[in-house]
Amino acid sequence: MFKVFTYLSVAEAFPHPHLPHLPPGGHELCRPGEVNGESSSACKINGDGCDSKDVTFPALNLTVLQWDKTTKNYTEFGQLEAHALGGTADDWQMYLHGPLIRPVREQGDDDLPPFYVQATFTNEVYRFDNVKKGAGRGQPLQASQKVVAHAIAPSTSYPIEKDGELQGLLVAEGQPFLVNSPLTPEHTQYYFGGVDYINDEVEEDCHKLYPSATDLEAHMKLGDVVNSVSCNEVNGICFFSVWKFYDDQAPIWPVVKHFSPDCLHYCVMESMDGSSTGCTKAGVVRYETGDMVCSKEGVGAVHGMVVDNHKRYEDPNQFDMFLVMTGGATFDSGESSLRKVKCQRTPDGDLQIISTELFGRDLYEASVGRTSPFGMAEHDAGGDHAWPDDSGKYLWVSTFRLGNAGVHMLDYQTGDLIYSVHGMDTWYQETTGKQNYAYSAGIHGNGQLGTPSSTLVVGTSACTNTKVCMPVPYLPIIPEKFEAVGVMFVIDLSEMLEPLTRETPVVV
Repeated sequence: MFKVFTYLSVAEAFPHPHLPHLPPGGHELCRPGEVNGESSSACKINGDGCDSKDVTFPALNLTVLQWDKTTKNYTEFGQLEAHALGGTADDWQMYLHGPLIRPVREQGDDDLPPFYVQATFTNEVYRFDNVKKGAGRGQPLQASQKVVAHAIAPSTSYPIEKDGELQGLLVAEGQPFLVNSPLTPEHTQYYFGGVDYINDEVEEDCHKLYPSATDLEAHMKLGDVVNSVSCNEVNGICFFSVWKFYDDQAPIWPVVKHFSPDCLHYCVMESMDGSSTGCTKAGVVRYETGDMVCSKEGVGAVHGMVVDNHKRYEDPNQFDMFLVMTGGATFDSGESSLRKVKCQRTPDGDLQIISTELFGRDLYEASVGRTSPFGMAEHDAGGDHAWPDDSGKYLWVSTFRLGNAGVHMLDYQTGDLIYSVHGMDTWYQETTGKQNYAYSAGIHGNGQLGTPSSTLVVGTSACTNTKVCMPVPYLPIIPEKFEAVGVMFVIDLSEMLEPLTRETPVVV
């Protein structure tokens, strides 16, 4: 494996008179949100001082299916109310990723806590606050939409807090095409991405966390395409999944993997309160067998990943993590699976994997007709992201492929599939009549199903043709029919309803 002991900007690595000059580390694109249309340090990561736009999320109902693990079939069970907001030419357009909702303690007089979401294609981090909902079901949500920061193709984020107060966000950045913001030359940057800590000092440069000199496996001088970031706060260990959309996809992957492998990296943080972005130890995560957690033929690599911060073991140094393995670049065939991993911080302050098990097999195999958890299948669920709910009893998982697109609730201990929520992939198309497949690209929530003030937020990216699904920018030369619409969904988990004609709560 090609190793590098530090990272360089493209201008340092490959000087060229036609490339825009970038300072060492190159972060010209990364900057605060706008105040009166101009980037300004007066725009804070918590939304204070930022330009604001009033938006309306129309209401809809999503279908909930119950899984029978004996017959391996679904039956319709109920409905969940949700609210949705589509992208426009002025914001995220077709690419939305990795939502993050804040705790209920930040809700104040609003009807929901604020939540963040990453606009990958337009290099923006959004915050929605002042969230209000009209009385009764079927009423829209009103919110204030703010760009709180800009980053290189942001994908997911993780909050850094001190004494319960948000200090900033760790933002996973991934640009597999290298060129960022090509239509705004003053911010154009040639870099694949990494992980940046973005806070209210962002005008002084984003704080690079990955790649770092501590991680000797951080091989890319031009950064790495990072999809997910998640941390175990008690032990101060953060994880970063390097994943490209063409992982394990012939003919490109057999060549690229030798120069740019997709692996799961970790960093034992010097501090988890935002005062430092240094790593005391770092590298590629290794299974209990000693093998690196990297892309493997027939399995893919870690796409989404989440650390469970519930205390589950007597030893506080032990914790669980879920790895969503995905390979293949198409929207029907492919490979995906879910792994539950038990981790611990060792006495010398390093990371060790204790055990690994396949998890949620009915979702990834039986529900789409796979005969094996591994290998390219004609129909695949498409592993996306995961979130352990606040009860600690359930794990929510999102999937993006045609065979079973949606979000799904699994038993945390057994991995049994309980419910699947469908309808987000087709809502925009059914509402507008425009061809649009909105596939899940990240989930996060608070609370649990059947409990008041519980919410699941889902970010979706989209394409108009699933056989050739690719980002099509909103430009005058592009026919409107090719412009897909990414949709932000806010799902009310507080109660489940009977089908659309009734409003009687269903006991869950």
